[in-house]
Amino acid sequence: MQFCGRLIQRKGDKGYIEIEGVNWYEVNKKASGAIVVEIEEKEHISNEQRRLLYALWRDYEEYTGTPLDAVEAWFKYNYMLERNLDGLPSLSRGAMSKDTATDFITYTLEYYLNNGVPFAQQDWYKGADIDRVCYAMLMNRICFVCGKEKADMAHVETVGAGRKRSKVDHTKHHFMSLCRQHHNEQHAIGIETFMNKYVVTAIKLDREQLKQLGVM
Repeated sequence: MQFCGRLIQRKGDKGYIEIEGVNWYEVNKKASGAIVVEIEEKEHISNEQRRLLYALWRDYEEYTGTPLDAVEAWFKYNYMLERNLDGLPSLSRGAMSKDTATDFITYTLEYYLNNGVPFAQQDWYKGADIDRVCYAMLMNRICFVCGKEKADMAHVETVGAGRKRSKVDHTKHHFMSLCRQHHNEQHAIGIETFMNKYVVTAIKLDREQLKQLGVM
């Protein structure tokens, strides 16, 4: 059995660990009484990142019908080729750096967004590169918050009442793609509050990218 916890107090050479969500009845039936503690290192892949990757792969399994082990092998193989790695990436503790895990999660999310694969993980920002994921969402007109398609292009900086959009230099503005509901909420609560609430970032685009989106 494996559980995650956190160190809440240290006293001399003793440490006190808090563990939540444990069915102690089941533990008492099966456990020998011995506990092995493995400390998660800051620079290595976290349990949260590992769980996020497997949750994303389960989303792919559900969407395509491909068995989970085949999904995992396919993404690992393609990531290895994409990043010119010497071997398949391992999610074992100590075998992958936190930065590589962030890149792998982001790579997976970019694939989903660019290929129309839905995913249920609303807390993706905890393990991915937020800028890269928001950029992929923007270029595919997917709502940063709920994932709805054909989202609005929302200006972060105010364009100004009465100004013709054709006269605005959009390269000087930042954008988000938001569905109508979340676009209205953004205006209602203010941009700073909105971005802090949903942990998203606004994206600046060049002329070619703006043309792809039909803004220019």
